[in-house]
Amino acid sequence: MIKILHLYHDLMNLYGDWANVAVLERELQTRGFEVSTDKKSVGDDIDLDIYDFICIGSGTERSQLACMRDLVQYKDAFIERINENVPALATGNSHELFGRSVTDANETHHEMLCLLEFETTQLNKRVTGDCFCKASFLDDKLIGFINRAGGSQKGDVERPFYVEPREGASYAASAEGIRYKNLLGTYLTGPVLVRNPPLLKYFADIIESEAKKQRNRPPASPASSDTPDTAFFEYQKKAYDNMLKEL
Repeated sequence: MIKILHLYHDLMNLYGDWANVAVLERELQTRGFEVSTDKKSVGDDIDLDIYDFICIGSGTERSQLACMRDLVQYKDAFIERINENVPALATGNSHELFGRSVTDANETHHEMLCLLEFETTQLNKRVTGDCFCKASFLDDKLIGFINRAGGSQKGDVERPFYVEPREGASYAASAEGIRYKNLLGTYLTGPVLVRNPPLLKYFADIIESEAKKQRNRPPASPASSDTPDTAFFEYQKKAYDNMLKEL
């Protein structure tokens, strides 16, 4: 059984980020795995040790801070799981949670998880628009949409995405996002795994490998007749190709 945690599914889900979990479930099922997803939010008890993948979506700046106030109680456990190579995806502004701090548009300083050495400064204007980017760890380009508070990030962190047009970690920077062990964060928001089959495969491969290695899972059995129709992924690939041409 592969166990997925969709963290703050209600507060951090601005552009249909829930679909990242849905399409990942489907991909893992085609590989022969049983998949179970838990949706957890503010006030819920969370045992981070039982999950094979953690997903957090994008939200408003207010929702982001509400999540951080709740997440602080799990800070040590969360950092430990990331350091143990649990795969995790943080889209939109949720990846800012893994830095040292966020300074909001009112110049109020908020401490974050402090896993990585970067700081985010937000401004009272927004960066929005469709884009495509090259990922340092993939051969294929990715497509996406950005809608975030303007500002910048400063600090020593691996930035894996090279965005065109130049709307990345700051107005002048083409590189954005974070990558640490199997944690991947990006300002790309919404259903990035649905829109990008190469990124979906990247995470499914890691989850399958880590699940077998860390929990001694047996190899995935061939997909049975009641697993999702692979025709879905053919349509997904066509949509990706068409959008890439338009961008």
